[in-house]
Amino acid sequence: MADIKPFRGMLYNTEAVGDLSAVLAPPYDVISSEMRENLYLRSEFNSVRLILGKDFPGDDEHDNKYVRARRSMDEWISRGILFTDPEDCFYVYRQEYEVYGEPRSRTGFLGLMKVEGPDVVLPHEHTLSKPKEDRMNLIRQVESNLSPIFGLYSGDDKVITNILNGIVTDGEPVFDTSVDGVRNVLWRVSGNEEISRIRQSMQEKKIFIADGHHRYAVARAYRDLCRQEEGYDGRADHVMTYLADISSPENLTVLGTHRVLKDIPGLERQNVSERLGEYFTVTRMGGLDELVKEMRCREQKSCIYGLYNGKEFLLLEPAHEGVLKNLIQDKPLCWKDLDVSVLHSAVFEKVLSLEPKEGDIVYVKAPEDARRLVAEGKAKLAFLLNPTKIGQLRDVAESGEMMPQKSTYFYPKLLTGIVMNRFGDQKHKVG
Repeated sequence: MADIKPFRGMLYNTEAVGDLSAVLAPPYDVISSEMRENLYLRSEFNSVRLILGKDFPGDDEHDNKYVRARRSMDEWISRGILFTDPEDCFYVYRQEYEVYGEPRSRTGFLGLMKVEGPDVVLPHEHTLSKPKEDRMNLIRQVESNLSPIFGLYSGDDKVITNILNGIVTDGEPVFDTSVDGVRNVLWRVSGNEEISRIRQSMQEKKIFIADGHHRYAVARAYRDLCRQEEGYDGRADHVMTYLADISSPENLTVLGTHRVLKDIPGLERQNVSERLGEYFTVTRMGGLDELVKEMRCREQKSCIYGLYNGKEFLLLEPAHEGVLKNLIQDKPLCWKDLDVSVLHSAVFEKVLSLEPKEGDIVYVKAPEDARRLVAEGKAKLAFLLNPTKIGQLRDVAESGEMMPQKSTYFYPKLLTGIVMNRFGDQKHKVG
């Protein structure tokens, strides 16, 4: 099954960069233009300069954001800003945070996962062409995994959990830093016995991709590209992955990813509220906070949505849940049970007769951001969703189906710069 191995991670030298929080960054796909500017200002060594560089007039094939990312990484290595561990390790990564005022934590580990097909590594979301092209251009230049894939495994035997918990309790952290209200702590796992037990336990697992679908798709494509080279050394056969136990719900927090619709053709020609009223009970709310609160109260029910049209906040409850799901053809029940599937395939396509193209929908995690985009006239409608449940993700992945893009938002995001994997550092292990 899954082949997970330790690696010589590339890390920031805290003596050289000072405050580590100044050089860490979220994954590229949640970084806005404004956020990128702020990250640039935090430090000349912030990892955003590697994963999401700026475009400039006059860029060409010899000088562009991908080439500059490679130059920066090489320079930082030569100056001692980045260094590679001398021995193979797994890395325990723990994040402590709050959601709705409640303290929570997530503990997992980082290793190299062999790039496999869907019989071992199960994706659950569709990917888009533009992000994959962008990530391919980057990986071909830097020849590294700068940000980890986020994978889930079922660990009912608790072998790995017990090892990780023991290290968290008794081990000496590599670093302990807080970024945007989230505490991030890293430990090394270098003992031969612990490494062997983790590897052996993981051989019995399948991996569900939680986050990083585009990066994993690119990892497979890049591996296939490298295999065409004469004398290929296997450097791209594995991809850096963070792994957490899906059988411990308290270890995982999933938030809703809301849909903000731009000016899609056909949207102006219909009374959206009237069309939705044929399938939903529509209740006007006093404001965004009340709408979100009422949605959370109904979190265990299916097909509960919030709608903001620039004038009113509306709670949508299905008049007949089965009628909506029956609008979807040729899909298994587990797929029809997803709120996000019903929204896209029943509400958007059938009820509203919309055919959104790539770029017509903006995905946001904060309800306030969804409201603001509509209020400022940058979009027409905002649909709010409750989170997808972990069990639903597993059921859909095992069925071989794919959810609509951005169906899950695992919080908090794994930070870039915690550990990186430079392919050249692993060559000694090939074969």
